[in-house]
Amino acid sequence: MSRPKLANWKLLAFSGLALFLSPFTRIEAKELGNGISRSSNPYNFPGFPKEIVDKIQGKSTRSEDFNNQVDPLLNQHWGLSDIGFFDSFTPLVQPVHSQVAQCSNQVVVAVVDTGIDYTHPELKNNIWINKGETGPWMPSDPKSTACRDKSCNGIDDDGDGLIDDVSGWDFVNDQPLPYDTHGHGTHISGIIAAESSNGVGISGICPQVSIMPLKYYDSGSNGMNNLQNTVKAIQYAVRMGAHIINYSGGGADPAAAERAAIEEANRKGVLFVAAAGNDGHNNAVSPYYPASYPLDNIIGVASVNQKNQLLSSSNFGTPVHIAAPGLGIISTIPGGKFGGMSGTSQATAFVTGVAALLASQTRGKGPFDYKQVKEWILDGAKALPGNENRNLVNTGLLSVPGSLAQVVQSRSVAKKKQNPPTVALVPVGKGKKKFRE
Repeated sequence: MSRPKLANWKLLAFSGLALFLSPFTRIEAKELGNGISRSSNPYNFPGFPKEIVDKIQGKSTRSEDFNNQVDPLLNQHWGLSDIGFFDSFTPLVQPVHSQVAQCSNQVVVAVVDTGIDYTHPELKNNIWINKGETGPWMPSDPKSTACRDKSCNGIDDDGDGLIDDVSGWDFVNDQPLPYDTHGHGTHISGIIAAESSNGVGISGICPQVSIMPLKYYDSGSNGMNNLQNTVKAIQYAVRMGAHIINYSGGGADPAAAERAAIEEANRKGVLFVAAAGNDGHNNAVSPYYPASYPLDNIIGVASVNQKNQLLSSSNFGTPVHIAAPGLGIISTIPGGKFGGMSGTSQATAFVTGVAALLASQTRGKGPFDYKQVKEWILDGAKALPGNENRNLVNTGLLSVPGSLAQVVQSRSVAKKKQNPPTVALVPVGKGKKKFRE
């Protein structure tokens, strides 16, 4: 089965950088097996940088050298202002209100896309680590390999059927280095989780969140089945404990295996944020999958411009839950660079970033609740011009302060439930008693 990828990318220029991303499609399958280790690296992708290796080995990874420096491209990241991010956070991405917590690296976001440039200075500290593939290891013959860690020993240490999958997986080439040779996945990841206040580039909405990179598409993957890889990636994300899945692909045809994978994510309590599509049509008339599956763990996202007008390319309609910025969004691209892209893919990443931020507010206070996070996002949306009859999206525009207000309100309600008013029996008349608060 084949169906088109949502994005219809154009040539975009930013700060002297021109980036071209062509549409990609789901194409046919090719099985490669899973015998490729991280150390063998037959595709010659970049190795993991020191920051990831240190994290694998349990060492501290974050540098203090650039702390408290405003990111230089932040003022060109209009989407953050549009969603009210700076109503709740300073330019150094510190919470303005004491009731708001910073993002937590205990929240895991699986980005099912084209992979990630895990060497990018804005992303390398935020890459998820599979603890089942870490720890000291010694070969029977010490001279046979320089590897002394489970992450590079060529063994499936955690028994998940994949070798050395210490930081996600490349389902295109069936190997453990999910490097992005396309650009799209790195751009999406930056919107969600680019490091903040380090004097470099931009800031993501949730700068400390852990990104699980899962590569299902590559522009040179002739004969690969993107749909099959999508299903594998979703199943992996659920199995390995992701809280949120960000997915920018799709098309007009539903797929039973894909829906089943998202239903399993639903049962395991995983939120699935999906792009509404870039065909400019009404999803109530012509559904776009997976965003249009009627599953309550899905949030479908449309895209708007700087005037909060729906992009002409964006799909819309009552099945689409919410809108977010999607025109000329500046973010990370491979090679340590930054560039602009447009589409519902970018809008989806904004919603995922806010979902991760909201999930961070409850870390240590109970399990992740996708229904609650989804409710906070949708109930906290602000008005979208022209959407009075909800003909464009079901709620409105993504709003950070609106969603955080929902969190605070829910805490207040929960506190009242935990500490109800005292009730006592007090005399009110001779021989009579009643309850009085």
